[in-house]
This record gives sequence, structure tokens and C-alpha cells, in this order.
Amino acid sequence: MRLDPRALGLSAGMVAAVLFIVCAVAVWLAPEATTAIFGTLIHADLTSITRTLTLGSFVTGLVCWTVGTGVTFALLAILYNRQAGKVTPAPR
Repeated sequence: MRLDPRALGLSAGMVAAVLFIVCAVAVWLAPEATTAIFGTLIHADLTSITRTLTLGSFVTGLVCWTVGTGVTFALLAILYNRQAGKVTPAPR
């Protein structure tokens, strides 16, 4: 089975964009609670970290995470297809 790098990259980028928006909304609505939850997830005390959520930081983060994730997953698909092409399938 081959993966379509463009489709996988776009799909992953869209999912990353939605998750980034959900995270930004959580920080906007409940910054202390969001910080506490994410701190618990990574076993760290994040309470002293300043949360700066401006329109500019939101747009920059959204673009960077979306494009970065899309490119990463497209490269993953390319590498996967190259490696899958080198493997001979097991006889049935």
C-alpha cells in the first residue's frame, strides 16, 4: 500500500490546525486551568510561564503548526513509500 504524500500532508495539517484552534480557545477562556492541565500531562509546573495570546501570536502559531505538521507528514509518506518499495511482500 502506498501513501499519497499530498493527501496525508494536507489531512495532518488540517487536524493540526483544528487542534491548535481548540488549544488557543482553551487558553483564551481558561488560561489557568489549561496551563494546569497541560502541566499535568507533561509532569511539569507551568504556572510561572507567561501565556501571551494575541492575534499575531495566534495566526503565527496556527500557520507554523499547520504547515510544519503538513510538511512533516508529507515527508513521512515519501519515506514510507520508499521503504515499502524495498520490502518484498511475504508469500500468501
